[in-house]
Amino acid sequence: MIGILGIGAFLPDNIRTNSWWPESVVDGWRARLKRIERPEPEDPLEHLIWAAQEGLSNDPFGGSIERRIMPEGMNALDMEIAASREVLARCSMPASEIDLILVQSTIPDYLSTNTACTIHAALGLPAHALAMSVECACNGFNQQVIFAEAMIAAGRARTALLVQSCSLSRVVPPDTPHSPWFGDGATAVLLGEVEAGRELLSFSNRTDGTIGNTLVTGVPDRRWWEEGRSIFYNTDSGNSRRMLAGVPAGARATMLGAIEKAGLEPGDADFIATHQAFPWYRRVAQTAAGLEHCRGFDTFTQVASMSSANVPFVLYAAAKEGVLREGDVVVTQAGGSGITFSSLALRWGGRV
Repeated sequence: MIGILGIGAFLPDNIRTNSWWPESVVDGWRARLKRIERPEPEDPLEHLIWAAQEGLSNDPFGGSIERRIMPEGMNALDMEIAASREVLARCSMPASEIDLILVQSTIPDYLSTNTACTIHAALGLPAHALAMSVECACNGFNQQVIFAEAMIAAGRARTALLVQSCSLSRVVPPDTPHSPWFGDGATAVLLGEVEAGRELLSFSNRTDGTIGNTLVTGVPDRRWWEEGRSIFYNTDSGNSRRMLAGVPAGARATMLGAIEKAGLEPGDADFIATHQAFPWYRRVAQTAAGLEHCRGFDTFTQVASMSSANVPFVLYAAAKEGVLREGDVVVTQAGGSGITFSSLALRWGGRV
């Protein structure tokens, strides 16, 4: 059986609180909030989002409180290597046992290169190990697991190292209203052979490419290689709204889909681990799927959104706090710009 052996994490020491932003900038955000009009829901489940947002209508920070920020001189690779070393040590896993490494760097240090190779070298992985950098946006972890599980099940690999990082602080202008929503950090997950009761049970995925290239990093109104600084920005406010409005339906479809494919009933689920794009994301996804009975854990107020590292960090933190327990039936859920929605159903038994 194949499942999560363990999870490692790395957070920069630098904690940026809301007081870091100048009051003049925050006042501008407050004024902007007053001008936002609540749209009419187009989907029956969309009202869950606007009800959740109602409590943040006067909060210029969108519910975020603090986040970790990389210091000057630190790179995404530094965080990725640190998280990888932690999980290898925690699981007493020799580097020689890794046959596959998949790396999702939300903001990689370089373009047009396979950064997984640099981590491969830093960890001393064997030459035969397949090393790949992937791009799945905020849905990186779930999709990495889906690919790696298939490789292991086919006998193409024994153990896979899945790495996720976020360094959006490098490309989000600090005066933009959404800049407080993101933090830096990295996670690393080992996937391999496990005992019964700790295995991956199923997955479910949905893709909608009609609203792709909406949240991107590039030079606004130009291509990323043209003159100007590349920043993280929204190319189309209408499509951005469609992405947001689709969260409840996408979460419901994939979470219940994963449960059904596992041969379980919704009542069998014990714990929910979701994307942390907003402080309300898990609650909305959980309600949309009718899984209110499940335990959950949120990290948005402590570390903000860490993109593809969100779901594994929730699992990591919840297990350390004792909220996630051995043998729990876990349902994960995340969405990634493009757009994809994915969920896993698994039995928890990983080391953190």
